[in-house]
Amino acid sequence: MGRAKLYRRFCNSETAVSETGPRESADVHVRRTLNLNVSTTMMIRPQSLPAYDLEATDLSLRMAYDTCLWLESPSARGTFSTDIELERSHAIMAEISPIVAARVLGYCLRFAHSQAGRAALTREINECDRDLELLAGLAHLYVFGLIRVFRNPKGPTPDISAPQSPQLSLQQAIQNAERLLRKTSFTDRELRKLVDMASSLFIAPPTDPDGKFDDLEVAHIISQSLSEGIDGVTPAARAKFDWARTAGAIMERFGDFDSQALLGDQGLNSPLNAFMSSRGPHAAFDGLNMWLTAAKTSHGDIMANTYDVTLVAAQRKASPEFLARIGSGIQPQIKFTPLPVGSEVIPAPYPKLIGLHAACAKIAHMSGAAEYLEEIFRNTDTISAMTEPNAAYELVRSLRALQLVSSMAYTAV
Repeated sequence: MGRAKLYRRFCNSETAVSETGPRESADVHVRRTLNLNVSTTMMIRPQSLPAYDLEATDLSLRMAYDTCLWLESPSARGTFSTDIELERSHAIMAEISPIVAARVLGYCLRFAHSQAGRAALTREINECDRDLELLAGLAHLYVFGLIRVFRNPKGPTPDISAPQSPQLSLQQAIQNAERLLRKTSFTDRELRKLVDMASSLFIAPPTDPDGKFDDLEVAHIISQSLSEGIDGVTPAARAKFDWARTAGAIMERFGDFDSQALLGDQGLNSPLNAFMSSRGPHAAFDGLNMWLTAAKTSHGDIMANTYDVTLVAAQRKASPEFLARIGSGIQPQIKFTPLPVGSEVIPAPYPKLIGLHAACAKIAHMSGAAEYLEEIFRNTDTISAMTEPNAAYELVRSLRALQLVSSMAYTAV
């Protein structure tokens, strides 16, 4: 199913989601009054790894976590730069500091969404045998091959192709109207055409902030290609982790599911990877500044397709009072509902994808990887001449971003 067709199916239906409590609009939904730059004003400060409190009897897990604590320590940091001798290797691998690398791996162990994923990472860490270059390479792969694919810094909803774009039709209509308006006299036919154009170009006024409706967009859980190659590791790290050449391979290993088999021919536009949202929470979700965790009953049972909303401002489940205070109108708990459309049913988003997104969001913020990705992939400052003070830095940063993630000749998922 193409992106435009999926979008129409969502928008022509009532909605694929519904709120708990009185029905107002769509889940993960805000009123138009949202005025919040969540990517800059609500950042969680990175946190040191806590002492080991995971499975007491799992000695392999304990060894891997102790390696992360060691990598975070001053003793490891003091030798990191000298252990990577090649200039190219050092330039690439030192971009992620030992502290961030340690916390990425440590929090991946803590927040792993599956036992199989945690066990796989445990083996990978232990097999590095405290080799700093390999540990840095492993952290690099998890940042760019896992966390990055859930983060979309370019804005909501991937670009659609030109023939599907309503913006092009709108621009063409405006140009046609401008040509007619230059005339000093009109035939009856031309006047009727101009009136028709005016009607088609009419844009409704903004939704009442206190009303019950808002514009909707299709939000994607995985928002980046899973078939991109992950570049930027040293030859030693590449040889050690040769299996981790694409984001899809890393996701399958850590998430314990085959994303390509799950999403099928629809790829990222599969309803299992999408839901409806208004722009504010969509941007927060894409930026890993909001995530969803499975809601439970008072008896501890997981509620089907029901999730508690967490915002990065407080690093906790959002209370109604907190959400009201920031004026977002985001519901503290949401429910996705499968939607019958004719003989088909649009399914609710896949719970494992939502859970993996939540894990990556927490790992990114608590490790410091979120700030690193924000700097690497932020929009380049406008440079008119290389003599400007920040021109060299912006050029190097942009080239580094291109180097770290390179497209490979695989069919995009």
